Amino acid sequence: MGTPGTNVVRDSGKIGLLDSGKLAVFNTDSQCPSCCIEFTQAWSFTDQGFIDGGQNGALRAYDDPASVTASPWTILNGGLGLRLDWEDDLNCRSHNPNTQTATATAAITVPVNMIMTIDWSGLGEVEDPDFELMSLSVDAVLVGSAHAPGGSQGCAPMAPVVSSPPPPQQVTLTAGAHTLTINATTNDELYHFGAFYQFDLSFVEA
Repeated sequence: MGTPGTNVVRDSGKIGLLDSGKLAVFNTDSQCPSCCIEFTQAWSFTDQGFIDGGQNGALRAYDDPASVTASPWTILNGGLGLRLDWEDDLNCRSHNPNTQTATATAAITVPVNMIMTIDWSGLGEVEDPDFELMSLSVDAVLVGSAHAPGGSQGCAPMAPVVSSPPPPQQVTLTAGAHTLTINATTNDELYHFGAFYQFDLSFVEA
């Protein structure tokens, strides 16, 4: 590790990126002392029903969104954020005729007990509420879910999703390996354009 105040790129004030490329939690003085907490994470993804990459709706599984054409997933903030962009629908934009589904799984290993804060947001259709569905679990325990707002407004512009419970949510991770799982689906091929979900993670020592 570096000496205090070095070898770290400040991010949220609680987490940073070391010269080694590993993420680290640093202290309230924005320093990373010799006892700096490192943790590792690795993402894997699937998508099905998408067409913009020429896959005609076929199921794809991959670890790096850049390794496939037109992945709906984007990794943000050095792996601490994700964005899922749904392809535009059939009836409002004459584009994708399929129900779209997507998953993201993170294997997270922490060396000490840590509190993980999970925040999310999104836009969904304003016709019916049981669409653009999302659920997020940690170690197979549901942390939160969301759905389109609905409103019987047809092809009107998207509106913020409705979440239960509202974000952000916190989960205490004991030292060791954990799994974060995101499952999402448009649930049909209609009334969604410019719809998305975005997720952000942050960590502090428990």
